[in-house]
Formats: sequence, C-alpha cells, structure tokens
Amino acid sequence: MVLQTDPTQSSSPAAISITIILFAIVTYLLYKFVLSPEPTEPTAARNTTSSVIPHATPTSQSSTRRANSHNNVTSNATGDEYFSCGTHRHPSHLDPPEKWDRSTSLSKYLSSGIVPFRSTHAAGYETNLQKESPENEVISNNRKDRARIFAKLFSLTAPDHGKKKPPPNRGANIVVTVYPMDAGCKKLQKALMLLGTYYNLFVLVDGVGLGGKPKEHREFVTKFREEMLNANKEGSESMHLNSLILPPHRIILLSTSAGRVAFVRQLSGVELIVDGDEKVTKELERFGHRVLVYPKVVGGDGSSALGKFLIP
Repeated sequence: MVLQTDPTQSSSPAAISITIILFAIVTYLLYKFVLSPEPTEPTAARNTTSSVIPHATPTSQSSTRRANSHNNVTSNATGDEYFSCGTHRHPSHLDPPEKWDRSTSLSKYLSSGIVPFRSTHAAGYETNLQKESPENEVISNNRKDRARIFAKLFSLTAPDHGKKKPPPNRGANIVVTVYPMDAGCKKLQKALMLLGTYYNLFVLVDGVGLGGKPKEHREFVTKFREEMLNANKEGSESMHLNSLILPPHRIILLSTSAGRVAFVRQLSGVELIVDGDEKVTKELERFGHRVLVYPKVVGGDGSSALGKFLIP
C-alpha cells in the first residue's frame, strides 16, 4: 500500500524560517540602496577646492574656488543634490541662506516655482567681485555700461505703442531671444552679462529651420551653452558671461515660434520679452506681455544682431 502525502505539507518549519529571513534581508537591501539612497559624496569632499559652486555667498576667501567653478557648466551642484528621492534638491543657481538646514525644503524660497533674483548667485556677483578687488570699480563701470545698453534697448517701442515705458525694476523676470549662430559673439555675451546681473534672465534660442533629430538638438544645445558661458576657457575674466550669472538650464532651444510663445506664457511673472520676430511679438502682446523687437540685421563679421544693436 502506497501512502500519498500532501505537497503543501512537505516544507519543514526550518525551510519556512529560512525563506522568511531571506525575504526580510532582500526587502531591507532594496529599501536601503534603492528606495532611500544615501549621498554618494562625503561631507568633507564639499569643503575642498573643487569645481563646485559653493552653497553660501562667495567671499574674498573663496575667490580661487569660484574662479575655478564659474566656467564649469556641468558641475554646478554637489553629488547629493542630484537625488530627488530621500533628500531635498538644491538648484545650482540658488544661493541658500547661511543658516539653512539641509534637511528642510527650499520651496519657500521659490516664487511660482522660480528662484527669485535676490536668492541667486547673480544678484551678488558684482558686489563680491568688488569686495575682492576694490580698485577695479566693478559696480561703477558696469552701471555705466548697463545704462548705455538700457538706453538702446528701451529706445525700442512695441508696434502701435507710441509711449515708452520705464525699464522693469531690478530682479524682474525677462526673456531674451537669440539665434543659433550667436553663442560666440562677445558683444552679446557682455550684454547678457550686464542684463543677467540685474535681472532674472532667461535666454531662448530660435531653432526655427535648424532641422536635425532630437539627439542632434541636444548636442547642439550642449555646445551652445558651453560656448556662450565660456565653459572651456581657463583663466577667463571674472566679468565674462558664465554659469553663475546665467545658469545653463536657462538657455532653452525652441524649434518653433509657437513654442516661444507657449514658453513665455507658462513662465510666471515675465515683465519683459526681447525678440527679433514681429510675429512672436504680436502673438505675445495679445496676452498682455510687454515685448521689444530688435532689428535682425547682422553685419558681415557674423556678430549677433542683438549684440551689435546694443553694443555698436
């Protein structure tokens, strides 16, 4: 006579215990290393003189570190700031308060999802350079150059608007459109540097007719940002346009005019748009935006139309 046993009762208590223990170990490892990642850089690494933008406002003692970092477009934050799970993110262009507790969120410092100008490195950029080199008169010289640019820029009037309005207040959100061949124009870089240390600046690249596949567009944007922000130029002058003044992610390529209109409409609190396309101007004015149109004529030297207009 053959006895038949129930297969469900063949597992011994020891096997069940081992299975439970293994499951617990796997669950712990999954939580520890996947769901709740720890910062990959030690705290001491953030205190070394590396190409990392400092958390606090730069002082005269940190001039060497800032000089090494302001031309680096890709390394704008420490390793732990790239995690969005298990820790709070820290935008690279945000200059957090000195007493900020890194375990708390920085969302209260944002305005409609945008880092306000007063909380950016660009807001205190000129002041910090002036403290380091009082003899250079950085603020005074830039104020004169900026006044000349304002005189040219705000001499423009929007179509069908005869009355000129005063410039927006310092720290206002402004959007400037440039073109694919403009990245290396020194006149444009200087103009954007002066605007970026006075306003919360966003730069749109008109990619209409650029062609190519999405991968080629991404490669183009990367090279455009590097060239415009002087990323690969060692020993560049402090007052050249760089990633402390204009964060790389604020240079955006848009392949259609409708895309530029949509971007501006979704960006909260824009007080001024500077563009070279009258069609875009008319479309934005329908929604109550203030737009200035600059001439698109480019000289034989390949200068940017906007750069040559603002700095003849």
